[in-house]
Amino acid sequence: MTHVAVDLLGGDGAPASVVDGVRRALVADPTLAVSLVGPARTAEPLMRAYGLESGDRLRIVEASHAVGPDADAVRAVRSRRDATVRVAARLIRDGAVDAMVSAGPAAAAVAAAAFTLGPLPGASRPALAVVVDASPGAAVLLDAGAVTDAGISADQLTQCAVTGSVYATICLQVARPRIGLLSADPGHPAPPAHPDRSRGGTGVLMNAGELITELGLDFVGGVGAATVVAGGEVDVVVSDGFTGAVLVSGLRAVVQAVGQPAPVGQLPRASPGWHLREGTFVVGVDGIVVVVDGRSGQTAAGVAFAIADASAADRAGWVCHQRAALADLVTHRRVRAGLSA
Repeated sequence: MTHVAVDLLGGDGAPASVVDGVRRALVADPTLAVSLVGPARTAEPLMRAYGLESGDRLRIVEASHAVGPDADAVRAVRSRRDATVRVAARLIRDGAVDAMVSAGPAAAAVAAAAFTLGPLPGASRPALAVVVDASPGAAVLLDAGAVTDAGISADQLTQCAVTGSVYATICLQVARPRIGLLSADPGHPAPPAHPDRSRGGTGVLMNAGELITELGLDFVGGVGAATVVAGGEVDVVVSDGFTGAVLVSGLRAVVQAVGQPAPVGQLPRASPGWHLREGTFVVGVDGIVVVVDGRSGQTAAGVAFAIADASAADRAGWVCHQRAALADLVTHRRVRAGLSA
């Protein structure tokens, strides 16, 4: 049985939509257990309304503070021990649950994961991994905005390539993922759109390409946004967090503007045939943390999908595979520096 902690207070329609999403997930997977993290006085009447009862598969873990979308997420998470995302992350750290899901602000989930769980050995910062689905094949894009206001190095881009490759192998079942660097000039690893904000340049991206190739990964070069949504050409798209966040924001806007009605239980698709898969993973941290876009108007469905993804990642040994891949990166760093492996 997989045990997932779910943040009760995050997202549009919360907490009712979150409880509805938990109900859907429990019905779909009889091997699932959920800890609802939030105030019992809020959770209990909603559970009754949706026909849920506390028991072996569902319990309430008391936490009273929600981190709002306008809050300083890092400060709020660090200062409030009773913040729902921090309590959920603490449950992972203490071994009480296997994963956590939150429809609250992504910044809060990233801060809770980094502060409470810490990075995996070899990872210097977390990243957000979002999947763009298209009929020829899905691609995972990272960093999609975990870090948006700092420079990025070739090694940090390589970390994204390594963890993204593991994601594609474990979660998308791609045997040998093809990796591209997001570029304004497809086919060439060009500099980011805002080099004046210390996001690196051609040299950083070229060095990242060399490092990715040296690790034995299948590096295809620079790819454009059109390649990401077309599908079928690459399996992993690596970007700095600022550029990745802008792209994902634009894709979400397209879905909202021209999205087709979704079948029951599914999220809206953009009319060209691609869609953003619900459930964004925080990678590079010592635990399974999944963020739902709580602003989509589809919070209940998103929570249910994210819980299923978190459960599947746990059963596949997602964290252990990340740890092993990053250990290979650490070894490569040492060899490059002339040290013993």
